[in-house]
Amino acid sequence: MSEANLQVLPQSSGGNTGGGAIIDLEFGSVADFRKRLVDMEQKYNFLQEFFQKIMVKDEDFGVVPGTKKPSLYKPGAEKLCELYGFAAIVKSKEEERDFDTGYYRVCYTLQLVHRASGIVVGEGVGECSTYESKYRWRWVNENKVPVHLAKEDLLFEEKDGSYGPYKQYRIPNEDMFSQWNTVLKMAYKRAFVGVTLQCTRSSGIFTQEESEMDEYADVPKEERKQGAQGRTANANSGRYQGGNRSTGGTAQKNRVLNLMKQQGLDWNGLADAASEALQRPIKKVIADITAEADWKTVGDYLEADDSQNDISFDDLPEDLR
Repeated sequence: MSEANLQVLPQSSGGNTGGGAIIDLEFGSVADFRKRLVDMEQKYNFLQEFFQKIMVKDEDFGVVPGTKKPSLYKPGAEKLCELYGFAAIVKSKEEERDFDTGYYRVCYTLQLVHRASGIVVGEGVGECSTYESKYRWRWVNENKVPVHLAKEDLLFEEKDGSYGPYKQYRIPNEDMFSQWNTVLKMAYKRAFVGVTLQCTRSSGIFTQEESEMDEYADVPKEERKQGAQGRTANANSGRYQGGNRSTGGTAQKNRVLNLMKQQGLDWNGLADAASEALQRPIKKVIADITAEADWKTVGDYLEADDSQNDISFDDLPEDLR
């Protein structure tokens, strides 16, 4: 019997006076364990190399505003699946709709399949609904509160912006239908990221503190800056090229500033919108946003939320279309 075999099961507490049973679980020899240990170490080192060379902070992973630990973003999950040769398929999709209130709930169950063998390697569930706080309510600056709502009855937050103190009020989202497509995509993203973390054994990486994560993905600062901040769109090929940040032009910046005026935003409101769009803190808009691609992202965010672009009203009753 090998050294790793277990001798278990104590003497029965009943009338049987026989000795404990010996069960051979055949976990393998010490040599087998050592081989697995070496293999795991090599995989860990390779995963670290993958993070250093391929994964870009604030694009593939990063700290979501309001949280402390790094999170895996959907683009990063896609890269991990590409590395492992996994493909996601929808096993099931559950939906609830209420056309009177605008309530919408969706739950995805995704499976990751190994492309080469067709083997299902894992399963994950993601759920989202319009009753989640960020979809049911909106935070707006004081000048954007609808006239039919009494400010004294609303929740508000006092903020100290770069351009002075200001208040933001929480108001009901009166256009819940416009959130349906966002909720749909969020449920899918949650399922996809969750099952990717599970199947690539990288959950532990994203439970570290931000400083530990930076050490794990220890890329030279200049190289990381070029990767994370200097990616600009190649208009001809649609692919991204690395490079240092530069203003590149002012068309997108002017577009954002025009949208700012049209929507009645002050500089604090624009900074909040830019932080949401870029998923990183923006304090002083002009100083903190220097890449033309980032200005475009903010402009797209202001001009039309993704949910308002793609939502389909085919399922609405005739009288609501």
